[in-house]
Amino acid sequence: MIYEMTIEKNLLTEPISHTIRIEESSTFEQLYQDILEVLQEEAPKNHSFQIMRSNGKKQSGVTIQPQPASDQVAEDPFIYNEDSENTSLFDERFYENDTAVKDYFKKPGDAATYISVQDIPNEYTVTFSKTLTPAEAILAELNQLIERSPERGESYDILKGQLDELTQLLNPSSRKSKKPASPKQPQIYSFKITLENVGVPVWRKVQVNSSSTFLELHKIIQILFDWQDDHLHEFRIQKSNGIRQKNVVIESDEEASSPFDSLFFDDEQTYLSETEERLHDHFLVEKDQARYTYDFGDDWQHKIILEKILEPAEGTTYPICTAAKNDAPYEDSRYEVITGSLSLLNSNAKGIIADVNGELERRMHKKKISRKTK
Repeated sequence: MIYEMTIEKNLLTEPISHTIRIEESSTFEQLYQDILEVLQEEAPKNHSFQIMRSNGKKQSGVTIQPQPASDQVAEDPFIYNEDSENTSLFDERFYENDTAVKDYFKKPGDAATYISVQDIPNEYTVTFSKTLTPAEAILAELNQLIERSPERGESYDILKGQLDELTQLLNPSSRKSKKPASPKQPQIYSFKITLENVGVPVWRKVQVNSSSTFLELHKIIQILFDWQDDHLHEFRIQKSNGIRQKNVVIESDEEASSPFDSLFFDDEQTYLSETEERLHDHFLVEKDQARYTYDFGDDWQHKIILEKILEPAEGTTYPICTAAKNDAPYEDSRYEVITGSLSLLNSNAKGIIADVNGELERRMHKKKISRKTK
């Protein structure tokens, strides 16, 4: 398939906008060459791409740059770069000849900043507009050439009309109203949730409906680890659709984001509501991950990994705990865990699972039944 992309630069006088088309399997090095051609520029002294949005989600800290020459020393990340307002210490950096365009441009609207440095830095926004078949791309190129032609008249109108007809034949759906997308079929997410830094392995495996909200997942985790919901909590997305995420925070509506966050993080935090965000908005493929923090004083850290995506089993009510290891600590017991005075060892996994599912039945399932009967 062919990607149609726009290259834009906002100026005070008049905005600059160009369109390029490139194969989805092309590397960022090929994208760079196409940008030079359409901008009619010489190769700059330095350049890079900074990913702004990938798979429909905001990105930060991902830089794609040229492969340094063998006789060049890699840039020291601690040295301030005069061509940028930020240091590169916390960036993820990849080489453009090893990185495919499709690795980051996955959905229309995905974008990157192209930075070209000659005497001064110039920034352009590169946006993925749409996907074309090879035939559609050829027709689009022909249309573009015709639009650039200074000649107008009967022959122009005939040729333009013929190209429009060919475009409609190749893409008949453009003439018809699109049917609304069918709702997603319900799926079951099988998570492994591990309570970290407690001296012994403590984890639970649970199966949850993919359409559940993060508020519901919060309540499930509280039951899994026998917490009492007496403290604040938050989720941080670490990997979505196989891509590492930074600074995506999902929090309770009652909890305002801390005014001190901007003092400790260079990148802007993205705060989302746990009542609005659903699991399938962020957990898209197996091995996607998030971190759930409960009680910022005792700092109970839970690592959440999506292990499997399953079809609903007939006759099964979700959520359901399927495996467990060892007991969880009780509230406000960090000191006892650190000193080793609290034993969490418990070989009776079946007993733990039965207790958890009993609480899920009492506190989660009955609520769903009561809502349906109203």
